[in-house]
This record gives sequence, structure tokens and C-alpha cells, in this order.
Amino acid sequence: MLPFAANLAAHPLTGECLVGCALVFFAAAALDAWTAKDGSSRLADSALWLLRVGWILLTVMLAYQGLRTHALPIGSPAEVLLAIGWGVAGLSLFLDLTFTHRLPTWAIGGATAGCLFAAAWLGVGAPSPDAGDKPLIVIHVGAAILAYGVLGAQALNSAAYLLQDRALARRRFGGIYALLPALVPLDRVGGQLMGAAVWLLGLSIVIGVTDWAQRDLALVAAPKLGAASLTWLACVFVTVQRRRHRLAGAAYARASLLAFLPALVALWLSLPAAR
Repeated sequence: MLPFAANLAAHPLTGECLVGCALVFFAAAALDAWTAKDGSSRLADSALWLLRVGWILLTVMLAYQGLRTHALPIGSPAEVLLAIGWGVAGLSLFLDLTFTHRLPTWAIGGATAGCLFAAAWLGVGAPSPDAGDKPLIVIHVGAAILAYGVLGAQALNSAAYLLQDRALARRRFGGIYALLPALVPLDRVGGQLMGAAVWLLGLSIVIGVTDWAQRDLALVAAPKLGAASLTWLACVFVTVQRRRHRLAGAAYARASLLAFLPALVALWLSLPAAR
């Protein structure tokens, strides 16, 4: 038993494992999209259960990778993509179970499958050698990844809001529009997601700037921190304008999508290969 466990621990995650998990999420997305034509609630429930199964599989793979490397699985670009996909899918399931707010399964499944396919293409490499030297850096990276995952979910939420708003304006209720949630819960959850992103990204920036100042202001980290700070300022601006009732409805959804653009740049710069 012990030699088997040792051999298993030494075996890295393969591309086949990632592609197999991606296919589960892709199947959930395809099945949920098919309900627009079939109109069966059973198919929608089956798609949601497939999404849950895929999330459990992805959780197991991330836990295995973390136990194998004795570090958080955020030390390579592939692991970061896996963590973001895990966060987006997990957040959608959390919203469904806690607030009875269901983001479109086809959008969540498709986004997570895309992260998994990209991770399989990149390959899961070895973790960063200095990841365990500074525990706060692990918190910095983890908070940033969670923040970008929340912003990704908010972008999908905002896109769903704009699509539903357009459908109601044109009195279109069939097809893909039948899969979208109502406008009121989309708007309410969008505000909560943006608020969570502000706190998570703010925590990450504070730790990152403190570490940056202790390393003689290394220029290599300046673009990453600059992009993250720009994203945080955009999120704060959108949140404050919403609290002042100057951004609401479709305008708030469009502003949220614009705030997601610098987040994509910050995420790309935060990948281990980009540092």
C-alpha cells in the first residue's frame, strides 16, 4: 500500500486528466444550451449536476497537486488557470445553493472548460521554488486569484444581464434568452460580487506593495502591481457610483465589463511565466 501511495504521489497531473475534466464541464454547458430547444427542466437539472461533478473532480485534482508539491497549486500558469476555473465554478454553485441565484450553466461550464483546456495545453509544471519562503506571498497570490475569479464571474453575470435586458427590450423570450436569470437577482448579485472583488484585490495589493517595497522597488513587479491597482481603482469607482445611485441596471453591467479589461491584463502579468 505504501509503495503504491508513493508512486501515486510522484505522478503529476497529466493532460489527459485535465482534458477529461474539461469534457465534463463542456458536456454540462452543451446540455444546458440544449434546454433552450428542448425546454426540459430535467435536462437543466442534469447539466447542473454535471457541473457539480466536474467541480468535485477539479477540487480533487487541485488537492492532489497541492499534496504532491507540498504547496498551494498556484505555482505555474496552468495551476493558476485551474484555480481560476475552480473559483468561478465554485462561486456559481455557492450562489445557487446560498442565494438561489443560478448563473447560466452553459456560461460557467464553458468558461471552466476553457481554463482546463488551456491548462492542459500549457502543462502543469513544478511549483515556484520560493513559494514557501514567504507565507504572506501565498496569501497575496491566493487573494489575487480569488479576486480575478470573482471578477470573471461578475463579467459573466454582467453579460447575462445585458443579454436579458436586450431581450426584454425587443420582447424576445425564447432561445438563449430563456436560459438567463431575471434582471433583479442578476443586478443584486452583481453588486455583491463587485464588493467582494474590491476587498480581495485590495488585500492582495497591500501585501504585494509591501513586499515590493522591501525588494528595492524591483521594476519587474511594477507592471503587475500597476495593472492590479488600476483594476482595483476601477472596481472601487464602479462600486461607489453604484452606492450613489449614479450607475444602475445596464450602465452598471457595462461598467463592470470595462473594469474586467484591466483585470485580464493584471492576470496575464501575474502568471508565473510573465514575471
